[in-house]
Amino acid sequence: MRYKLTFAYDGTDYQGFQSQKNGLGIQTVLEETLSKIAKEKIEVVASGRTDKGVHALGQVCHFDTLNKMSCNAWLRALNTYLPNDIAALDVEVVDDAFHARFHVTKKCYVYVIAKDYNLFRRHHEAYIPYPLDFEVMVEATKKLEGTHDFKGFGVYVEHKPTIKTLFQSSLEETDTHYIFTFIADGFLKYMVRSMVGTIVDIGRGKLPLSVIDIILENQDRTKVGKTSAPEGLYLKQVWY
Repeated sequence: MRYKLTFAYDGTDYQGFQSQKNGLGIQTVLEETLSKIAKEKIEVVASGRTDKGVHALGQVCHFDTLNKMSCNAWLRALNTYLPNDIAALDVEVVDDAFHARFHVTKKCYVYVIAKDYNLFRRHHEAYIPYPLDFEVMVEATKKLEGTHDFKGFGVYVEHKPTIKTLFQSSLEETDTHYIFTFIADGFLKYMVRSMVGTIVDIGRGKLPLSVIDIILENQDRTKVGKTSAPEGLYLKQVWY
């Protein structure tokens, strides 16, 4: 049977989602836990990878098993044996043709920047110790919406398309935080953190607003601002 698993994790103590030779990946913990429960070797296929220190509120994967436990039984067992920084949210039976990576239609990432440093949240939000121009940052954020070649904002991987459609690119200000929301049909490696870093540098006055247009037109990564820290980034939701 093929199951679809939706789960959340705190990425602080992991080297990213993918299994690693030189460090612990969330994938390794998930596969070991599933295999222990099913009493057979299980491998997972996720909607995509997240980097070291990045978190997820709604990551998705699929796995195949001969163990025909009910979805509720899988959910209870996973949350019994998984460590406290990984939580299973939902398990459902899906058709054998379902693919957690290839069938994604949209993803949502949020990025959280704190206005004041909080020692106890330092692994779960970014902190920018400079005044930021919110209005110009909103304008910069909106420039990213639409279909563009985002190669300048990402790390190029051979045979992977760099043209993406950003359905929503928005920035909200609260009394304590700046919160970015990005919804797209796909993201390149470091794309969100590069966009946020560039927008923050625009908000600080280090880069002109026009740099967004230049990067999108010329795919010139040398014009991009400093890549923002992973701690503020969350994979919020995946659509199929």
